[in-house]
Amino acid sequence: MPQLYLYILLSSLTIASPGPGVLLTITNTLNYNSKNAIAGILGVAAGMGVISVVAASSVGVLIVSSSYSLIIVKVVGASYLAYLGVKLYKSAPKTIDENRTVAINEMPSTIARFRQGFLLSLLNPKPIVFFMALFPQFINNNHPYVFQFIVLSLTFCLLVIVIHGVYGIFASAIKREMSSHRLFSVLNKVGGVIFMFFSAGLLISSLLPFWH
Repeated sequence: MPQLYLYILLSSLTIASPGPGVLLTITNTLNYNSKNAIAGILGVAAGMGVISVVAASSVGVLIVSSSYSLIIVKVVGASYLAYLGVKLYKSAPKTIDENRTVAINEMPSTIARFRQGFLLSLLNPKPIVFFMALFPQFINNNHPYVFQFIVLSLTFCLLVIVIHGVYGIFASAIKREMSSHRLFSVLNKVGGVIFMFFSAGLLISSLLPFWH
């Protein structure tokens, strides 16, 4: 595969750029702790893996080439982001100490946290376009396509886990400096508003074709 290092650099910059997945990792770490945020991170990575398969198949071509199909995906994704935003905004603030972040019966199950990250990735159409634009640039036509696709896809998913893990470590370090109940409430509300802004942006981009 040509210039794999460049693919890793571009993918890393894309993953590290602030977005719904990064925000989910940070809020999960602050709400539950870095260990319990891993399920969400794995969900985001798994969702990206599915998207890479979709993007490499005719389904991805259909979604991108059909304006109506892309609009449907965007609207569904925007609705899910809005749901997460409202849920986070209305969530009760937790008091942080060294040994406890949130009671077990208050924390979503591991499957629920994985599903949240998975759906967040799956319902975001931007990665589909990203993969369709990026993959062809790093495919060598003289070598088997499937093997190259698997390497590129797994590399991206691994980078998601590593980079989001770094975000989780950073958020965990910040959390140790936080002891204010009010501060944590503000962070939940700010996170919720950001999710809703992402939702609004996605919804506006899906409706723009109808305004021209």
